[in-house]
Amino acid sequence: MSILLLPASLAAMTVPATATPVQVGELPPAESQTAESETAIPLQGEPQSVEEAEVELELEDDIIVTGSRQPRGSVTGDIKPEVVLSGRDIRAYGASNIGELLEELAPLTGSIQGRGAGAPVVLLGGRRISGFREIRGLPPEAIQRVDILPEEVALKYGYRPDQKVVNIVLRRRFNAVTAEADTGFATDGGRQVHEATLNYLRLGNGNRFSVDGEYTHSNPLFETQRNVAEADPNRTLLSASDAAKLNATYNQTIFGNVSATISGELEGADTRAGLGTSSDGQRLLREGRTRTGVLNYALNGDLDQWRWSLNGGYTRDWSTTLTDRDGGPGSGTRRDRAESVAQTIETEGTLSGSLFDLPAGAVTTTLKAGFTLRDISGESRRAGIVTATDLSRDQGSGQANIDIPLFRNGPIGALSATINGGVDQLSDFGTLGSVGYGFNWRPVEAVRLIGSVAHEQGAPTIQQLGNPLIVTPNVRVFDLVTGQTVDATTITGGNPNLAADQRRVLKLGLTVKPISDTNLTLLANYTDSRIDNPIASFPTATPEIEAAFPGRFDRDAAGTLISIDTRPVNFDRSRSRQIRWGFNWTETLEAPPPTGPDGQPLTAEQIAERRAAFRERGRSGAGASPAGGEASQTGVRSAGDRGPGGFAGRGGGGFGRGGFGGARQGRVQLSVFHTWRLEDTILIRPGLPELDLLSGSAIGARGGQPRHQVEFNAGYNRHGIGVRLNGTWQEGTTLLANPNGAPSPEDLSFGSLFTANLRVFADLGQQRALVQKAPFFQGSRVTLSVNNLFNQRLDVRDAAGAVPIGYQPALLDPLGRSVRLSFRKLFF
Repeated sequence: MSILLLPASLAAMTVPATATPVQVGELPPAESQTAESETAIPLQGEPQSVEEAEVELELEDDIIVTGSRQPRGSVTGDIKPEVVLSGRDIRAYGASNIGELLEELAPLTGSIQGRGAGAPVVLLGGRRISGFREIRGLPPEAIQRVDILPEEVALKYGYRPDQKVVNIVLRRRFNAVTAEADTGFATDGGRQVHEATLNYLRLGNGNRFSVDGEYTHSNPLFETQRNVAEADPNRTLLSASDAAKLNATYNQTIFGNVSATISGELEGADTRAGLGTSSDGQRLLREGRTRTGVLNYALNGDLDQWRWSLNGGYTRDWSTTLTDRDGGPGSGTRRDRAESVAQTIETEGTLSGSLFDLPAGAVTTTLKAGFTLRDISGESRRAGIVTATDLSRDQGSGQANIDIPLFRNGPIGALSATINGGVDQLSDFGTLGSVGYGFNWRPVEAVRLIGSVAHEQGAPTIQQLGNPLIVTPNVRVFDLVTGQTVDATTITGGNPNLAADQRRVLKLGLTVKPISDTNLTLLANYTDSRIDNPIASFPTATPEIEAAFPGRFDRDAAGTLISIDTRPVNFDRSRSRQIRWGFNWTETLEAPPPTGPDGQPLTAEQIAERRAAFRERGRSGAGASPAGGEASQTGVRSAGDRGPGGFAGRGGGGFGRGGFGGARQGRVQLSVFHTWRLEDTILIRPGLPELDLLSGSAIGARGGQPRHQVEFNAGYNRHGIGVRLNGTWQEGTTLLANPNGAPSPEDLSFGSLFTANLRVFADLGQQRALVQKAPFFQGSRVTLSVNNLFNQRLDVRDAAGAVPIGYQPALLDPLGRSVRLSFRKLFF
């Protein structure tokens, strides 16, 4: 995104007519901040060329300096984004919806200091939303800008400081239906997936309305379709499934300045898996059914100098699992049943604003309070024995964060400190607390250093405590004690005896923009985490694990493993230290200048004259289109004014004949991140050897923790053609059978693994000859995706160099390389 400094006369033409004049240094209301020109004034009449249409899109993404302190929709506080993506940057990713876009941005948005998988907090226009479901299916073409910010910004919105923040700013005007159909298959055969999605989105007059639906069908994949050794023709590697979801969201401004959102979703999935063959030669099946209903709301507003939000909702999950059980020779099969219903009612409010002023600036605070009511009831029926579970949790929470500016532009630059604390009152765990503190230092404009320390307690989820008991027969398990791969029975479900954990996390984060006027950002984060009583899924079968949890393993008289109880457990403590560093770089491939009828480049004065003439035509009403569009004072034309392929006015968006993606202008993007794990240890029980996951120990079926891991994401987009390549490389690991590290025939070696994904897409709307012959293709895109491009799978060997049966590559990654072809079209 570039900064565009305009003469006063030309700047006056590019500021939307609805913008409120702002004096330098004045901060307008949150929803009125407008340092960006959302849609520039179109050229007079029809665009004469693709390049001329591109001028409108170019100005749309530029920042017009009009005296506002921050771009529209920015987050609160003084922490600037690590990465800012313009509308063109976003379209260059070729994602179908916001959900897919965040998957593409994962290397930039992942966190290494949180409890979960590192998913970011998502804001919309600098405000909290009712939930990610609200915006997950929206088309990326409706996005004007994406800001990616560090974890500390989450505190300013009442979240925990262990997730990065993604702030999405939508366009003011947009109106389109998006339809997509795709089909995928595994190149090794046996697996097909078909999917269809439909979305309608309308943005305008401060309102937002969207409806989106999705249906997915997946065929089963059997062991015999992968040449698995000792394959059972009735056992699936991937189950068959049918899934559907329907979501609707409505947002409107009420009471003058309150943004109100209500969102609802229904989602369901049916699965069918083969568990093998019974002793009587009959198929053993597992059938699952899940249903989810969600109703959420969000209110956001301003009260004098304070921002406030209130959001919450109701969620209900139903699940039923039917599992066939071998009754023994001559006894046929029996069917076990497990059911659960989980309900959640929650609401929370946040308030943020300025407390008082110091010489370096205002001291600001964010306060949050909320309550959550959770209930889970389940029933398991096995061999005529019924086990019932009924758990509930009432939780009240409060959190406060204070930001204190210490220096504004002193000899050491700008420096601020933050202090935060929280308390949770849980009906089943009592009072749990958290406290944190940190600093934000900017010695020079291009360098920012953030440090934080967090101490917190966390209770297990109610699902970890009360999920119904499910027994699965014929699961291949490698027993490191005997060196055998056996078909064992696994037990899953909740563990009501789990204890709360306590963690301390230290983080230092460095952001550097080394070259001015470029989109190159260097990022480095160091984290040091210690957790007491960590909660974990039950680890793999090793001598160390079995010694710590002997009651979880069942063996016959010969010592053969028969069953494992894999319900979650508490370890004694864990410790990890790691560095994650890398860069993100984006470069614009400039388009040729727009030309006039004589083929000569247009001057700035000629462009200004055309814009002024169009504005005058709009005021006189002469710009009304035959299609019923209206050329308003905002300078946005309708689809009819713009001609084939354009849409604006009620559909607003400033996209001309060039279609989405930037016409002649292109983008090249590259991000690379390296994770270096310095320490990763676990103490299961006092008195037992400490597990070093970097040096031969493991708690998972895929070996230890790789010391080094590299993620990359690269893309090129121009003339409507885009290519993206992303992937991950991880170092090999080992799993030692003897806790003392002495060599053993049962030792396993896990090789390094490199996987890459390729996606090629073509914006057919930018292929002028094709559109002229078949206007239907305007606004459409074709995408070819190849996941696991080189068909790589994890290679596991024992001390003799053989592959254990339970570690066959097809068992570790049944799918392998897969290809997906999709066709997507926007109807304006």
